[in-house]
Amino acid sequence: MGKNVKLVNINGEIIKEVAFNKNLLVDKISKQAMFDVVVAELAAQRQGTHSTLTKGEVRGGGKKPYMQKHTGNARQGSIRNPQWVGGGIVFGPKPGRNYKKKVNNKVSRLAFKSALTEKLNNDSLILLEDVSLNKPKTKTIINLLNKLNLDKKVLFILGSGNDNLIKSIRNINKVSAKLFNQASVKDIMNAKNIIIQNNAYEALGKVYC
Repeated sequence: MGKNVKLVNINGEIIKEVAFNKNLLVDKISKQAMFDVVVAELAAQRQGTHSTLTKGEVRGGGKKPYMQKHTGNARQGSIRNPQWVGGGIVFGPKPGRNYKKKVNNKVSRLAFKSALTEKLNNDSLILLEDVSLNKPKTKTIINLLNKLNLDKKVLFILGSGNDNLIKSIRNINKVSAKLFNQASVKDIMNAKNIIIQNNAYEALGKVYC
């Protein structure tokens, strides 16, 4: 299995077409693996800081609302009991809950490769030659996107040492940048087009060799 991908320069000019690294692809895309990993990624983002008040933490309710007997009502000890409006919450969430879901490495790797394979099959993946900017130049990235006719959700996957390139990208609407070791399956699936810088492409090839 193999498929060519375009390698372009910072001006959006096609330099050549190269065979995409087979180590980053799968023969059969696994929708289930991608689903499981995205669910785990979303769960890991939950902070677990939400909190509810128990009966003992709700303010007030120190006095019995009415007599114990002879009222025809069920006996009540406090208006802060859970059955009262404004009362405490039974079994409510408390800070410190861990929402993380465990996904083994084999499934994670399969999901990442499946996401890349899907983008490559849809001709939504482009390689960008290594570029070093002396200072942030948002206009340079805008010109690149215009030349490639990319006007919707675009994800740049970059190698290390690209601070000026990241700063050039982050101010553009619907365009984001992630380092190769930070890009998630969710990031790839949410993007309409993927641009992988050559050094990031090589680094990914070593990770998934």
